[in-house]
Amino acid sequence: MNPLRAAWLRLKPEPSGVAAAEQWRSALAGAAAVFATAWISWQVLGAPPFVIASVGASAVILFVLPGSPFAQPWAVVGGYLVSAAAGVFAAGVLPELHDQPYALSLAIGLTILGQLALRCLHPPGGAVALFAVIGGESVRVLGWKLLLTPILLNALLLVAMALLVNNLLPGRHYPRPLLEEDLVEEEGPHDAEPLERTGLRRQDLHTALRNYGHLVDVSNEELDEIVALAERQSFRRSFGELNCGEIMSRALLTVRHDATLLEAWRRLRQHRLSMLLVVDSLGRLEGVVAIEDFVRAAGADTPRGMRQRLYRLLRLNFARDATVGSIMRREVLAVAAADHVAELVEPMARGIHQAAVVDGERRLVGLITQSDLVAALYRGNG
Repeated sequence: MNPLRAAWLRLKPEPSGVAAAEQWRSALAGAAAVFATAWISWQVLGAPPFVIASVGASAVILFVLPGSPFAQPWAVVGGYLVSAAAGVFAAGVLPELHDQPYALSLAIGLTILGQLALRCLHPPGGAVALFAVIGGESVRVLGWKLLLTPILLNALLLVAMALLVNNLLPGRHYPRPLLEEDLVEEEGPHDAEPLERTGLRRQDLHTALRNYGHLVDVSNEELDEIVALAERQSFRRSFGELNCGEIMSRALLTVRHDATLLEAWRRLRQHRLSMLLVVDSLGRLEGVVAIEDFVRAAGADTPRGMRQRLYRLLRLNFARDATVGSIMRREVLAVAAADHVAELVEPMARGIHQAAVVDGERRLVGLITQSDLVAALYRGNG
């Protein structure tokens, strides 16, 4: 290979996996957050310094990488305060102009040490520390008051905007929730979920991260999602292009959303089913109704008196024309006929018993049960 071309390939940036729409959303969200932070700070403080430059760097992290450990609320607020304290301390210890290089280095060293110790690592905090040292006379006279205004004010406003905007944007949630195993160690024997009983387990990944010994800018949740995508891709490669339409059943037993509770109950009992898919008059999927939905609607939380409660629900509500739509659940796993069967493996392994196959207008065209999926995987692996 030509040496110049080889050098260019080493310098060439990696292709971006971020869609154009997501790029625009991130840009507009960051711009709106910085505007709101600066405008409110200006209204509150009225005079410089009312906003610090590191707000711009923080906005990039909060609205491009909202799931990053660096973007979480404690990282931003704690990181700003630790950095500001380090800068104010360094400027106070070494106040002379010719001592500024030493003060700057001391401020950064204390910032890194403090952020790591308090688990609030936020890279833009380095700029906050430098601002406290070289921000000029208007910053110097503030002294320790700098931590409250504008540092803490800017940090809180930016986090507030991240809480508002990121949770309004599709596909985002902020802050990143801690996973259950991050919060508490379960006592006693614990059986892994079906997908984790063989191969790589979630806990293996989290243990590897803890033992790695270096900071990684990826959360446990994001790592789980990446591994799940990789496993799904591996499954596709192993089993070929087996889609849902090839394994679905077309013999459908459904119930209309406007059917009576008694009619739905009789259909469940007649065909010995545990649940029925609910459709409207045009055959569009609306939800699912199961035996447990009848039990819940009847208030029969315990076996005692269950028969009488169900009888009263079916007979009395039937007389009042109560319909299936009043007790059905709208949450139902729906896939397209062209979707790969790999899309079903994880949800069905986690306890979902069936998936509805729908067309582009959400009309029901088929049904896939756990048995259908197991049979398809057996044939595909045979």
